[in-house]
Amino acid sequence: MSTVRSILKAIIAEWKDIGIPRDLIPRDYVIRPKKRWVTVITGARMTGKTYLMFQTMKRLMDEGVDENRIFYVNFEDERVYGDTAFLTELLPAIREEFGVSENIYLFLDEIHLIPKWDIWLRRNLMRELIITISGSTSELMPDRVASSLGGRTKTHIVYPLSFIEYLRFKGIDVKKSIEYSLRKYDILYHLKEYMLFGGFPEIVKTRDKYGKLRGLQEYFLAILHRDIIRRQNVDKPVDLEILYKLLADTTLFSASKTEKTMKSLGYKISKATILKYKNYGEKAYLIYQSEIFSTKIKDRLQYPRKIYFTDTGLRRAISTGWSINETRILENLVFIELLRRKKLTERIAYWRGKQRREVDFVIEENLKPKKLIQVCYDPTQEETRKREEKALIEAMRELGITHSQIITWDYEETKQINNKKITYIPLWKILLKQKTQQNTTP
Repeated sequence: MSTVRSILKAIIAEWKDIGIPRDLIPRDYVIRPKKRWVTVITGARMTGKTYLMFQTMKRLMDEGVDENRIFYVNFEDERVYGDTAFLTELLPAIREEFGVSENIYLFLDEIHLIPKWDIWLRRNLMRELIITISGSTSELMPDRVASSLGGRTKTHIVYPLSFIEYLRFKGIDVKKSIEYSLRKYDILYHLKEYMLFGGFPEIVKTRDKYGKLRGLQEYFLAILHRDIIRRQNVDKPVDLEILYKLLADTTLFSASKTEKTMKSLGYKISKATILKYKNYGEKAYLIYQSEIFSTKIKDRLQYPRKIYFTDTGLRRAISTGWSINETRILENLVFIELLRRKKLTERIAYWRGKQRREVDFVIEENLKPKKLIQVCYDPTQEETRKREEKALIEAMRELGITHSQIITWDYEETKQINNKKITYIPLWKILLKQKTQQNTTP
C-alpha cells in the first residue's frame, strides 16, 4: 500500500471520528453542491470558509444524505506535502477504507496546495462525485477557476460576518422591531464594536479588546506571509508590509504619490512594483478598489482609485491616522456591505464632479448609473450637511438620477431639493435588512 494512500486514510478516519463541530453558528450562505460541477468557496483567510463547508455537510445530512458518503480533507495538514499523488490516491483510499465508490461528496480544503489540482478536477468532473473546494488563493478567484475548469464552477465569495451574522454570533435576536425600543441602543453599542473590530468570526468571539487587536494584527501577518509573500515569491517582504500599512491610511490611491512617500521613508520601490504588490493584495482578498465613474476608459485608468480593506477591524489594527476617522471607517464598512449585496452585473464606483465634489458610491450596471450613496457619520452640522447635499445634487443632475442616499450613524431625514430626493438613513437600519446577495458566480 502506498504511503500517500495510508496518510489519506488516516486523515479521513481522524476527521470521521472528530465529526462536524457542535458549536456551528449558521452563516447566511446556502451552498448546494451538485454533480458534474465544482462548488468553490473562496475569500480572505479566517473568514470561515472551512466552517461553511461543515455547515453544508450538516445541511446535507439533515436532508437525508448518508454521512458515510461525505468526506473532508484539509490539504494544509502537516502530513500532506506537495505531491499530485495526494489527489490521485484519494478515491482509491476512500474505496479501500470505506467501501464507497459512487455518489461521493468530497469537501477539499486548500486543494490548490497540491500540484495539478485543476487537471485532477477536470478529469473527475464527469464521475459520480459531488465536489466542493475552498481556499484563499487567487487561483480560486471566479474568473480563473472558471477558466481552469471549463466554466463548470459555482463560486461563493465569503466575507467576514455581516452585522446580522455578528449579532447571531453574540446570541442577539433582531427579528422584532427595535426602532422605538431601548434595544436600539444595545444594537448601536454592538454596531460600534463591529465597526471598530470587524467581523472575522474568531475575533467576534474574543471578549478582550486587546486580544481582538492582537488577533487582527496576527491575521494581517498570516495573510501577508502565507497568501502573498510565500505564494508570489516576494523578495522584499518589508516593502510589501509597509505598502499595505500605507494603503490602510490612504483614501485615494496613486502609485506615483505612493512611490514618493515610500522613498521619503527610505524604501526604494518602483511604481511598477507598487502596482504589482497592490494586485497581490487584491488576489488575497485583503484589499479592494473602486474606480471613478466614467464611460471613458482613459478616465477610469487615469484617476486615482479608492482603497478598501476586507475588514474594518483589520484595517484599524495596522493603520495610524485612519483608525480615528469615523466617517472613513463607516465608508469602508458600507463598501464591503455593498460588495456583499451587489448583483453580478453591477459595479461599484465613485463620482467626482467638475468642481471636485465627490460622491462615495455609484452603483452602476452596464455603465449606467442606478444609485448614488454618500457616507457621513454625523451630518447634524449645517456646513457638513450642505457639503454632502451639494455633491449629491450635482451628481444627480449629471447622471440623471432623482433619488439618492446619505448613510449616517443614527441620523434620519428625507429632503426634497430642486425636485431631487435625498434620504438620510442610519447604517443600522440598512444592515438589519436581509437583502444579502449570495455573491455567487455561475
